[in-house]
Amino acid sequence: MTDPDAPSLPALSDALLRWAPPPRKLRYARCGNAGSFELPRVIFEESWADAEARDGRRCYRRITRQLGAEGEGRIVEDAVVAYGPEGLVDLGVYADGVLSLYDPPQVVLPPEPAAGQSWEAEHRRGDRVSKRRCELIRCPDHKRCLVVVADIRRTDGALVLRSHYRQGEGWTGYEALVQAPGRPSVRTWTEALTVTTRALEGARG
Repeated sequence: MTDPDAPSLPALSDALLRWAPPPRKLRYARCGNAGSFELPRVIFEESWADAEARDGRRCYRRITRQLGAEGEGRIVEDAVVAYGPEGLVDLGVYADGVLSLYDPPQVVLPPEPAAGQSWEAEHRRGDRVSKRRCELIRCPDHKRCLVVVADIRRTDGALVLRSHYRQGEGWTGYEALVQAPGRPSVRTWTEALTVTTRALEGARG
């Protein structure tokens, strides 16, 4: 039953609905290699809870599980993402039942995504600081695809993350390169993505 006293959900922009509609569930395989060694293929499943209104944003709790051979899953991340005036953002991650927020929130996609846009910020979560610089580029192989190229620098290394979004579908996968002093480079990517969509209540303003 809907709580009549609960705040109404903020509307989503048409642009974000086209490029990043919030799913109900994602499942994909993570593949990769560390130097010359192939990494095990691992299956992950993301479950997005129903939306909640919070501070003018439409927020979703996103729980990621690593699935075993029998389908059971252990939680590897418990996070909150949101759609709001800044666009699609990562708000924070739960640790020991407490939400640890990014300051400021990490922008994943701006509110009106378009090739050529870029943004950067220094983020703090707990005692960890990262510098992120992101750029939106057009995918050369798919006219309806945008790629967010994120260059993330921390004291313990660097990450280059390429996240793909297809118009009308949303997130379609990533490729990542992790480099840390004294360690082999680690490359990972996604395969075999399946998406369970959701009906959006009051999505548009």
